[in-house]
Amino acid sequence: MNQPYDQKEENGPELAGAGQRLAAYLMDLVVLSIIYIALVFLLGLPAADSVMAGRSLPSDYPPIYLLMAAIGIGYYTYFFGMGQTPGMRLLEIKLVRADGVTPVGFSRGFLRWAGMEISGIVLFLGYLWILVDKKRQGWHDKIAGTYVVKE
Repeated sequence: MNQPYDQKEENGPELAGAGQRLAAYLMDLVVLSIIYIALVFLLGLPAADSVMAGRSLPSDYPPIYLLMAAIGIGYYTYFFGMGQTPGMRLLEIKLVRADGVTPVGFSRGFLRWAGMEISGIVLFLGYLWILVDKKRQGWHDKIAGTYVVKE
């Protein structure tokens, strides 16, 4: 039975702490960094060789930073939509909607990713909010209507 988290009872699933959430996020950054490094080696080094040799890049050559942005957005949208990123899975925490439903769906996953960007823009206050919020929600969780709970 799904437990609504906005009206969480004492015996409901336990909310994940800020430390667990940060560790999961850092694990996901490692995964993304490996993907980005591979992308730079596959596309960036040949491009650098061409430029160093005095040749220009083809006009349809993809800018690496756009590919990196698309990969990051896709990564978080997909895994948030499914309810767990690889880092969350390793730490046995998951993302649920306020009404207790999981997976949260891709539209909420994208909304949560966008909320993460907003959370970080203002001196990371949106992330620090988790430390003082009774429901342990950052701004990105509030925007998407999600909670992070222990499995």
